[in-house]
Amino acid sequence: LRDECGVSGWSLLQLPGDAVLVPAGAPHQGRGLSGTISVEQQFLSPESAVRLRQLDTGPAGTPRHLRAQLDGMIFAAVREALEVLRGCQ
Repeated sequence: LRDECGVSGWSLLQLPGDAVLVPAGAPHQGRGLSGTISVEQQFLSPESAVRLRQLDTGPAGTPRHLRAQLDGMIFAAVREALEVLRGCQ
Protein backbone atom coordinates (compact mmCIF):
# COMPACT_ATOMS: atom_id res chain seq x y z
CA LEU A 1 0.00 0.00 0.00
CA ARG A 2 2.88 2.35 0.64
CA ASP A 3 4.05 2.22 -2.98
CA GLU A 4 0.59 2.29 -4.54
CA CYS A 5 -1.29 4.71 -2.29
CA GLY A 6 1.23 6.30 0.06
CA VAL A 7 -0.32 4.49 3.03
CA SER A 8 1.99 3.13 5.70
CA GLY A 9 1.08 0.74 8.48
CA TRP A 10 1.62 0.84 12.21
CA SER A 11 2.71 -1.97 14.45
CA LEU A 12 2.20 -2.04 18.21
CA LEU A 13 2.39 -4.46 21.08
CA GLN A 14 -0.79 -4.47 23.13
CA LEU A 15 -0.37 -5.64 26.71
CA PRO A 16 -3.10 -6.94 29.06
CA GLY A 17 -5.41 -4.08 30.00
CA ASP A 18 -4.47 -1.98 26.97
CA ALA A 19 -7.12 -0.75 24.55
CA VAL A 20 -6.57 0.20 20.94
CA LEU A 21 -8.96 2.64 19.30
CA VAL A 22 -9.04 2.50 15.51
CA PRO A 23 -10.56 5.51 13.72
CA ALA A 24 -13.81 4.87 11.87
CA GLY A 25 -13.23 3.62 8.36
CA ALA A 26 -9.59 2.74 8.96
CA PRO A 27 -8.67 -0.73 7.73
CA HIS A 28 -6.97 -2.79 10.41
CA GLN A 29 -5.96 -6.28 11.35
CA GLY A 30 -4.71 -7.94 14.50
CA ARG A 31 -2.62 -10.98 15.33
CA GLY A 32 -2.73 -12.68 18.70
CA LEU A 33 0.64 -13.81 19.99
CA SER A 34 -0.99 -15.94 22.69
CA GLY A 35 -4.48 -16.88 23.85
CA THR A 36 -6.52 -13.74 23.20
CA ILE A 37 -10.02 -12.38 23.64
CA SER A 38 -10.95 -9.63 21.21
CA VAL A 39 -13.89 -7.32 21.79
CA GLU A 40 -15.09 -5.09 18.99
CA GLN A 41 -17.75 -2.41 19.08
CA GLN A 42 -19.01 -0.76 15.94
CA PHE A 43 -20.09 2.82 16.44
CA LEU A 44 -22.10 4.89 14.02
CA SER A 45 -20.89 8.49 14.06
CA PRO A 46 -23.19 11.34 13.06
CA GLU A 47 -20.78 12.10 10.22
CA SER A 48 -21.46 8.65 8.74
CA ALA A 49 -25.23 8.80 9.17
CA VAL A 50 -25.93 10.61 5.89
CA ARG A 51 -23.89 8.10 3.90
CA LEU A 52 -25.50 5.17 5.70
CA ARG A 53 -28.99 6.38 4.76
CA GLN A 54 -27.92 6.45 1.10
CA LEU A 55 -26.69 2.83 1.07
CA ASP A 56 -28.79 -0.04 -0.19
CA THR A 57 -30.88 -1.71 2.51
CA GLY A 58 -30.97 -5.13 0.86
CA PRO A 59 -29.33 -8.27 2.26
CA ALA A 60 -25.92 -7.23 0.90
CA GLY A 61 -26.42 -3.61 1.96
CA THR A 62 -26.36 -1.88 5.31
CA PRO A 63 -26.17 -4.20 8.34
CA ARG A 64 -29.31 -4.13 10.46
CA HIS A 65 -27.52 -3.12 13.66
CA LEU A 66 -26.13 0.00 11.98
CA ARG A 67 -29.57 0.88 10.62
CA ALA A 68 -30.94 0.44 14.15
CA GLN A 69 -28.27 2.81 15.50
CA LEU A 70 -29.20 5.35 12.84
CA ASP A 71 -32.90 5.07 13.67
CA GLY A 72 -32.04 5.53 17.36
CA MET A 73 -29.98 8.63 16.57
CA ILE A 74 -32.84 10.15 14.59
CA PHE A 75 -35.35 9.35 17.34
CA ALA A 76 -33.10 10.90 20.01
CA ALA A 77 -32.55 14.05 17.92
CA VAL A 78 -36.29 14.51 17.33
CA ARG A 79 -37.04 13.93 21.02
CA GLU A 80 -34.41 16.48 22.04
CA ALA A 81 -35.73 19.02 19.53
CA LEU A 82 -39.27 18.59 20.86
CA GLU A 83 -38.05 19.13 24.43
CA VAL A 84 -36.34 22.37 23.37
CA LEU A 85 -39.49 23.56 21.59
CA ARG A 86 -41.67 22.73 24.59
CA GLY A 87 -39.32 24.79 26.76
CA CYS A 88 -39.84 27.81 24.50
CA GLN A 89 -43.58 28.08 25.30
